[in-house]
Amino acid sequence: MFRHHVEVVGQPKTLYDLRKVEGAVNVTCKACGKSRLYDLEELIKARVFQRQSTDWQIVERELRCLHCTERTETRVAVVPFAANDRELRARRADTIIINLALSVLHHAAYGARRDDIDTPAVRLALRVLRPFLPDRTLLIRFWQEGKAAKGQALSDAVHAHNWIAQALVKQGHSVWAEFRL
Repeated sequence: MFRHHVEVVGQPKTLYDLRKVEGAVNVTCKACGKSRLYDLEELIKARVFQRQSTDWQIVERELRCLHCTERTETRVAVVPFAANDRELRARRADTIIINLALSVLHHAAYGARRDDIDTPAVRLALRVLRPFLPDRTLLIRFWQEGKAAKGQALSDAVHAHNWIAQALVKQGHSVWAEFRL
């Protein structure tokens, strides 16, 4: 039987490459020995917000120990998601469909003032997200705000999209940094 293994072959080029292995980043100080595990999407979000590079070689060079007062050397390593193949495939599938659905809603939210959001793609995206949110209120809110935005100067559909992304993060789902506030 063919078994699917996800591996990083060689060094990643950017932090975005770690999404392929559901990776995290571990930084270990060579001086004090303390380690810190960074959530990948939070690290991407922070570096992009601070206008820092996501290039892997630069990240390796720039991540420092938060405990040492002096600039010490660190060892930066990729930590792939630790699960069996079935769990990993299920988690990756959920991550992909969640983020594709968020992409559809993001596009619809920003175009809601000029385009009708009542499209098959938006309806499908909302249905896809329903099992991942315990309360459908945010999905209904997105729909209502998107429908009301047509022809208006301002739209709250973008805010509704952001609230959906935040709720998914709170539920423990892997939401791409681009959709996190």
